[in-house]
Order: sequence, then C-alpha cells, then structure tokens
Amino acid sequence: MITVIIFSYNSAHMVSDTLHSVLASSTTNYEVIVVNDGSTDNTSEVVAPFLHDKRIRYIEQENKGLSGARNTGIKYAKGKYLVFLDSDDLILPDKLQIQSTYLDQHPEIDVVFSDSQWFVEDDFNDTRPVTFPIYTGDVLPHLLFGNFIHVNSVMVRTERVKSIGCFDESFKELEDWDLWMRLAIDGSLFGYTKGILSKVRIRKGSMTSDQLRMNKAMVKVLDKNTPTLIKKGHPKQIINKAYHALFIYRLKAKETKGYLWNLVKIFLKQGLSFLPIALKMKVKFFLSPFLKNNSTTKELEEIWGS
Repeated sequence: MITVIIFSYNSAHMVSDTLHSVLASSTTNYEVIVVNDGSTDNTSEVVAPFLHDKRIRYIEQENKGLSGARNTGIKYAKGKYLVFLDSDDLILPDKLQIQSTYLDQHPEIDVVFSDSQWFVEDDFNDTRPVTFPIYTGDVLPHLLFGNFIHVNSVMVRTERVKSIGCFDESFKELEDWDLWMRLAIDGSLFGYTKGILSKVRIRKGSMTSDQLRMNKAMVKVLDKNTPTLIKKGHPKQIINKAYHALFIYRLKAKETKGYLWNLVKIFLKQGLSFLPIALKMKVKFFLSPFLKNNSTTKELEEIWGS
C-alpha cells in the first residue's frame, strides 16, 4: 500500500484540490493522511466531507512546521511507500500506479521521482515547464550542488526514510533536499519515471520565492551533511564536491565574512586535490557582485514579480 501524506497549514482554500487529485488516482491501493499543522482557518471543515472515505485520515496537531507535520504522517503511515504533498500541490491520476509498480520491479531503488510542472496560483492551465536535470542511480555527486527533485514528484520506501531518522525538524525549508542527501549518503539509489506526474503551485510569498533565503538554507544543509560524508568514508573527490558546493552557496547567500580564510583552511585539510576548486572559488569571490542568477531562477522571479 501507498501512504500519501498531505501537509496543511492555513490552506483550507486549496487542500480540497489536492485531495481530489489523489482521489482521482487510477489505483485504489493507498491511504491518505492529512496533517493539519496548527491551522487557524477552517481546514477541518473543508476536510470533513472527505472523511467518509475510510482511506483518508485527518490529524490535528500544534504547529511544528513542515518537517514535523510530515514526520507525524510517517509515524502513522501503514504504507510500504510514501508520497509527500503540500496542500497546494496536485498529482496526476497515474502517479501512484506508475511509481509503485516501478519500486515493486526495482527492489534496489529506494527513491523514484518523475517530471513535474509549475502552475500559477489557481489556474491549473497556466503552466510553466520545470527544466531540472535528471540523474539516476548514485545521484550524490549531482545532488550536492542543488535539489533537482520536487518533493511531490517522489515516491520513497517507508522503511528507508525511517532508517535515517525521517525529516530533520530543525529545517524550515529544504528539508526535502536534506532528506534526499542523507538517503544518498547512506547508499540509496534513485530511479526515474518519465513524464509529468505532479504539479507544483507557484504562489506569491511561497517559501521558494525568496532566493536569498533559500541560498542561506542551502548553506545550512551542506554544513550539516558534509561532516557525515567524511564520517562515512566517502571518497575525497565527493568531499571536495561538497565543499565546492558549500562555497558556491555561501557566495550566493552573501555569507562572505571569512570566506577566503575558510577556503584556505579547507585547502590545507583536503590537499592539492582541492587546489583547482580553491582557485576557482577565489576568482568567483571577487566576481560575485557581477554574477547573474541561472535561467530557472530568473524565470521564477519574473513569475513572482508579476
């Protein structure tokens, strides 16, 4: 069985769309856990008519944040596989069937993801393509440089998520990237099913619309996970990549105090293999005021700005 966990916080006007998208699934072998994370709106009233369906459970709790709400859902999950949705996202009818079949047929894969699509506010037809790159298998070398997996595009084995401690509740954003990274560091392999199986709503004021804030969060995720890479004995090449990504996002987050000295310290620690990265990041440090955002970020900022 599949457990679909829906996080909801003051989004009563959207959660019914999410529930309807799940109920339109081509398979019936699932349960839904809606976690109301301390909402002050009428979420309970909106969800109530759906509860006649015995596959849907509703849990109210004091506000713990996104990670805490998802962990509550995981705690009560009965499914072999997990799907995580925010209450403003949608899935397509074949997602659960396609991805559960894939995991059934590929026992070596712990996480499978698909393509996703943005839509603007409440207009399901006002869409934008998501142009994230696609990597499979051991994705760690690529994942270190950024999250290319939308959380609602994923299906993951429940036991693997539990084995690494679920979501880190100290993170208020990018908790999904942190989870994927910990899974990858721990040896999980990632699979991919082609085609759009989920849609991500772009809302003004959403967490991902503050790019500087997200860059600071990326620094926190890398700061946390790089020592684990070292502890688990990953090759120096991978550790160098982690430090490379860390210095990239420190620049993007405008965390430049002590930047060059920290670069020297990592070089002394890692040795000559880090020298090309150190030189490259030194140049970028001086050029950082003139560097532009990538095309995906620019496109999103144009949408948010309008």
